[in-house]
Amino acid sequence: MEHSTKLFWVLVLCVAVMAHQTTALDILKGVNPPIGKETLTGKNLINKVCTLSPTRDLCIQVLSSDPAKSPNANLKDLTIISLRFAATNASDILTDAKNLIDDDNLDPDVQQGLADCKENILDAESQLEDTIAALMVDSEADAQLWLKAALAAIDTCDDSIPGDDDVLSVKSAIFRKLCNIAITVNKVLVNPTIL
Repeated sequence: MEHSTKLFWVLVLCVAVMAHQTTALDILKGVNPPIGKETLTGKNLINKVCTLSPTRDLCIQVLSSDPAKSPNANLKDLTIISLRFAATNASDILTDAKNLIDDDNLDPDVQQGLADCKENILDAESQLEDTIAALMVDSEADAQLWLKAALAAIDTCDDSIPGDDDVLSVKSAIFRKLCNIAITVNKVLVNPTIL
């Protein structure tokens, strides 16, 4: 009987140590970073993260946009919310590009530029999906690389269209801001001590 009791207490101790390590690992991964004695989530975390963004108001708007997840979101949730918001914006740009390409009154060079832009936007959408996939497997470094690739794709799109006041240029500027918000949140996810 004494052997069973010792075994029981060893198992209890192992479970307690594993629970403590899991909590510590979550903190290191930035899932719920502690600030002082408080663990931030939801609105408090959004406000804290957005102080690091050059577009603070837009950041708060984007990260608060998911009524189901935003109120209790951790850093990973916020990164995914920002990526989905950026992906929606990329889809809007793609729709506009497709509509403009079909305009027979456009100069053939502009139409070619729009076709090139469309391909780059498709790449950016794909890279945002890859970013989300990287986050799902806790590869924040890969996520950062995919985000930068999405930004490069939209820059290439802009370079293929002359001018900077057309519909696509305006929307691509917003897309850049949305990607930069995702980059900011992901940086905090990688290193929660910067909060």
